[in-house]
Amino acid sequence: MFRLSLIDRYMLKRVCWPLAGAIVIGMAALLLERLIRLLDLFANRGGPLSLVLKMLGNLVPHYLAIAIPAAFFVGILYATLRLSNDSELDVMRASGLSLRRLAAPMLVMAVLLTVASALILGFLQPYTRYAYRALVYLVTETSWNSAIERGAFFSGFGGKTILIGDIADGGRTLKRVFIQETDENGNNIALTAQTGEMRNDPRTFSLTLVLHDGVRVDSKPNGTGGKASTFKESSMPLEVVAPEPFRTERKESELSLIQLVRAYVEKWPGLGQDDVIAELNYRIVRSLTVLFLPLLAIPMGLTSRRQPTSIRIVVGIAILIIYYQALQFGKDMAENGRASSFMALWVPFLIFSLGSSYLFYVANSRLNQDPFAMVFGTIDDSWRWLKGRWLMLFRRGRTA
Repeated sequence: MFRLSLIDRYMLKRVCWPLAGAIVIGMAALLLERLIRLLDLFANRGGPLSLVLKMLGNLVPHYLAIAIPAAFFVGILYATLRLSNDSELDVMRASGLSLRRLAAPMLVMAVLLTVASALILGFLQPYTRYAYRALVYLVTETSWNSAIERGAFFSGFGGKTILIGDIADGGRTLKRVFIQETDENGNNIALTAQTGEMRNDPRTFSLTLVLHDGVRVDSKPNGTGGKASTFKESSMPLEVVAPEPFRTERKESELSLIQLVRAYVEKWPGLGQDDVIAELNYRIVRSLTVLFLPLLAIPMGLTSRRQPTSIRIVVGIAILIIYYQALQFGKDMAENGRASSFMALWVPFLIFSLGSSYLFYVANSRLNQDPFAMVFGTIDDSWRWLKGRWLMLFRRGRTA
């Protein structure tokens, strides 16, 4: 039975806490930003709160695929920085432990997270993305605001013909309302009201139109026997306009890895070959990237007490953002047919993976050598120079 050694448990402990914290903070920030947008959508369109939570649940795999690599990189970088600043890495390496041995549990964790990322990107995310888009379609297409237009007759609510003079508050407040319908006996009913409001059932999408200060006119089919009455308030249930079924065909971003391979081999109609192969390679490259994150984070975290550590975290995150933006740009180029998937996606991946591997090799083979010393030394010197120039100009401005 395989057992972790004491040093393995210690290294995992130093990495797991920052990793868990980064995932929680990252997911909370991403979901909160989308929650604000969804609440704004529902404020204008209407709908139950349970649907908002269901939509957020469908977004979890999408954001998890973003948060896992970023949190893993930040967790290893932060742990390495702490170990370096506390001189623990120096003691461990001086006692005969190589950097490769110390990184072994992180590399095992990288393999596990690579498999998890492949499952999320390859199978879970496509289905939840399709489900999320279907819910967005349901909300936007069953809303009152999308069915009614100002000053235009509409007959989509249970056979009622409706004319609205003005609409406010996202379709909830109505002015100068006219409604005409025929009851089960064939009698004509016409209603007019100064104002009205829409009320949603909190459990379903059913609507109730509440009219204020209006007149109701009942007449027979031949136009005789008319009777008029006034009312202060009158409620009228409305049947929600049934939207067209959401599309059954899926886009390439909504297909699993197996379906993408089949779509490319069998040339499924409606899907471009460039789009399919670009999506397939994009997911594979993103999954494999997780394997090489420790090889970049560990050399970047080797520092001394005299050097600032915050700049390394900022630069590390910036490198990761630029790399993933390059992959997204490469995917767009491949989908448009302007570049092959190898040149647009695999070349950036090879540069990233080989560069990270070389930096880790240098850090492992040369004791007490920081591969990024020159880079961060230049950044630190430039910052000190700019800070000094700014203080000098500020002092001159005060003495002038």
